[in-house]
Formats: sequence, C-alpha cells, structure tokens
Amino acid sequence: GGSGIVIVRYKIGTSQTGTAKATGGAISFYGGKTIHTFTGSGTFATAPNWSAATVEYVVVGGGGGGGVNEFGGGGGAGAYRTGTTPIGAHPVSTTIQVGGGGAENANVQNPLPAVHQGTPSYFGSPITSPGGGGGARDDAASPFPSSTPGEQGMPGGSGGGNALDTSGLPSGGTGTGDPFPGTIGATPTNGWGHDGGKGSRSPIGGAGGGGAGGAGGAPATRVGGAGIQLPTTFRDPAQTIGASGPTSAPTPNGFDTSGKYWVAGGGAGGGPAPTYSPADGSASSGGGGYWSTPSNPTRPNEMIAAVQNTGSGGGSGGPGSVGDPQAGASGIVLIAYPT
Repeated sequence: GGSGIVIVRYKIGTSQTGTAKATGGAISFYGGKTIHTFTGSGTFATAPNWSAATVEYVVVGGGGGGGVNEFGGGGGAGAYRTGTTPIGAHPVSTTIQVGGGGAENANVQNPLPAVHQGTPSYFGSPITSPGGGGGARDDAASPFPSSTPGEQGMPGGSGGGNALDTSGLPSGGTGTGDPFPGTIGATPTNGWGHDGGKGSRSPIGGAGGGGAGGAGGAPATRVGGAGIQLPTTFRDPAQTIGASGPTSAPTPNGFDTSGKYWVAGGGAGGGPAPTYSPADGSASSGGGGYWSTPSNPTRPNEMIAAVQNTGSGGGSGGPGSVGDPQAGASGIVLIAYPT
C-alpha cells in the first residue's frame, strides 16, 4: 500500500513574514517588526545581517505567591517596564532573564522569606524589573481569627496584600514601581507598580496584591490590582502573549477593546464564599481568590491560577481544598525591531 501523509496548517497573519536579524526566544513578525518573545531565560544575539537599530522592549518580573487560608493576601505583580534602547553594530550579545513566580505562602512568618517573592526579569543591565511581593498568610482560627495579628505583605515591583489582621498593620506590601499614569507608554526606570491592599476584620477578609495598573483591593472587594495591556507593537492576533482582561478600556489612552494582551495583574485576597467570582483575580490575569462556581456551589474554594508569563500575582485560598493558594506567574521579556 501507499505511504500516508500528515499536513499541518496554521495562520501566520497578515505581513507576518520576514528574516530575523537576531537570535533568541520565539521569533515572529507583525506590523513591520520582528518580535522576540522570551518565556524563559536566554540570549538575544545579533546576526551578521543586523543593522544598528533602536529596539522596543517590555520586561515584566515574576509575580509574588498568594497567602494560605481563606483570609490571606494576594500576591503582587512583577514590575512592568517598557521603553526603547539602542543596539549597536554586530556582534552584540545580551543576557535575558525571565523571572520566576514566588511560591505560595503556607507558613506564618514575619518577615516573609524571599522564596515567596517573584524573581527579577531583565534585558541585560540595567533594564531590570523586580519581582512582585508575596501575599501574607492568615493565621486564622477557623472560622474567625483570634487576637493573632496577620502578616504584612511583602514589598516588590508591586506589593503583596495583607492578610486579615487585628493589629493595625499599615497598608500592604510596598510597590517599588511608580504609579501608572493611565496612558500606555514608556515607563520610568523602576517601572510601574503599586502597593498591596490592607486586610481587616470588618469587612472580614484578606486584601488583593498590587498590580502594575493599580493598587490591591481592600477586603471590601479583595480584587487584585489592575494589570496593563501590552503596547500595540506586541498585540499580534496570531500570538497568545498575555492574558484576557477588560474589553472596555479607554482606547485614547493606548488600550484597545480586544480583551487580550494583559499582563502584571495582582492576585486576589481571600474572603468568605460565595461572594467571589473569577474576575476578582484583577483586571488582567492575576490569581483568583476564594470563590464559588455556579456549576458546583458545594465546592466554594475553587480558584483560577495566575496566567504564566504575565508576571501576575497568585491568589489566596483555604488550605487542603481545591482553593489552595497559587504561586505567582513567571514573567516575560519582549523585544521588537524593524524587519
């Protein structure tokens, strides 16, 4: 008999062909630009056909891990940094690091160890984005805490959220990034990031971690801080970079209404079911908190995880359940230059 055949077809989109002038990461072509997407650490190295160019970049650090227990804090997002930088004549070789997400915080510790903080991402030096701060663990005696104070969320590119507390702790972990001005564009050298929220007993709950686009929510909402949509250069519809998010953002500020390409959202804080929904994991890709699924209301602890390679924070949840807290998401590095 005759031999068989296998044919695979996929869409590469309009104007998505060209010849790369550098190596490193996953290479694609969009809008007259060559894009290198690093979802893991590597090297960006010019090729012999390289011509000196100014490249555009996005660097997002790894997200912080969420805190254990139903009243824990959400993890903060890694700092979001974007801008342009010149690359000289060939040969040029630049080390790329993609930061990892912080581990979930399952033990009461003050201060929290570094393992719960996301690690930095960088495009050589000094183009660096710190990782997000870990969310605080709630030391609650079920169903409500005693006088034991809650933990302080960790600092980071965006800070982790505080757990429920009775000790008058200050606001959540401090974000080292600058506040988002509301319009997508080049960032300061420390990127964009925000503080985590503060936990409380009334209303009861942990707070959301900070996001690159906004601060972590207080226990009244527990939502993670908003993320940011990638610049238009990197919004290739044929790629799956980033995560889903709002569809009603104001387009004059540089957003679009596709509901795609969102990164660096804060993780949601923990709170009583069934008042949660998956959207509480921030406006873009942060881990969800303690929520009830309409299809299975008897399991109110289910969660959504932070989307990998968005640098988003992990959500908080109760121990020993489907709602266990989530680790932070790994970061990402994107580089684009004229094709």
